[in-house]
Amino acid sequence: MTQYIIRRLLMVVPMMFVITYLNFALMRLAPGDPTLFMFLASDTQGMTAQQVRDQMGIREAYKGRGDEEGVSTSEFQRERLGLNDPIPVQYFRWVSRVAQGDFGRAMRTAELIGPQMALRIGVTVRLTVLSLLLSIIIGLVVGSLSAIYQYSLFDNVVSFLTYIIISVPGFLLATWVIIIFAIKLGWFPAGGMYNPRTGGDFSDRLYHLLLPVLTMGISGSAGLIRWTRTSVLETMQADFITVSRAKGLKESIVRSRHIFRNALLPVVTIIGRSVPFIIGGSAFFETAFNYPGLGMWFAQATEAKDYSVMIANITVIAVMVLLANLVVDICYTWVDPRVRYS
Repeated sequence: MTQYIIRRLLMVVPMMFVITYLNFALMRLAPGDPTLFMFLASDTQGMTAQQVRDQMGIREAYKGRGDEEGVSTSEFQRERLGLNDPIPVQYFRWVSRVAQGDFGRAMRTAELIGPQMALRIGVTVRLTVLSLLLSIIIGLVVGSLSAIYQYSLFDNVVSFLTYIIISVPGFLLATWVIIIFAIKLGWFPAGGMYNPRTGGDFSDRLYHLLLPVLTMGISGSAGLIRWTRTSVLETMQADFITVSRAKGLKESIVRSRHIFRNALLPVVTIIGRSVPFIIGGSAFFETAFNYPGLGMWFAQATEAKDYSVMIANITVIAVMVLLANLVVDICYTWVDPRVRYS
């Protein structure tokens, strides 16, 4: 097991290079100029190119090139940020900085990415972990009960609701939840991480966290309920279940030790496959609930073509997904002792 974990961790390194380079290249090849967004919300509007150069301290590199040469502030910014260099050169320059713990600065706001990342990653991890745990609990419990009481009223209601949830996109479900439970009923706040007027104590943060966690958890549990139900039904029809009952074992023992244990292995596989979608889909829910995590930050950076923030977010999310898949693989040995890693 230890050797397997070490090998998997070593495989993360080349996978990270491939993932980050492909995303880095695709972002650079995408249409649009990030330097244009920098000036739309900055104080440089109306300034001449020379004034912008003086403000940014880039006199020497462009000495002798005045406004009369037609050099725009956008061109100066592209040269200053290295966006005119070949993509491999830009990528390896970025990797060398990241290896030293420096993610650079946001192109639009000039804020250091590292401190912002440290603040937002905890928010996203807390939101996604709680939502994933909730979806697993709901999926396993409701799916198992739906299989045990097949074709009952409970099973029919669960099937009807899960098909609706699966069919509705996440951002639309979040919008409905906000309208019903936040605006109409007023049971929960419509968004934000805490109330600025109260300072955001533990109870207030928990109160603001409930609605997005419930929405993400229920949205992620719909598919898991269907898979759990199918897996439990297939296991209940197996020959060894019939033999166990013929031996006179109690139904509770048959269900806990034989049915659920054997039905859990394919469900664990589905949970592992759903982790990337839950982490990636957090952007929709964080944006809808105005929850300041990595997903919302990534959505804002995508709109502003902020390459530095986008690639930093992709790197962190890729690490989270790879580690989550490693944890799921390790869980196989607990679910099924027959599974061994050599």
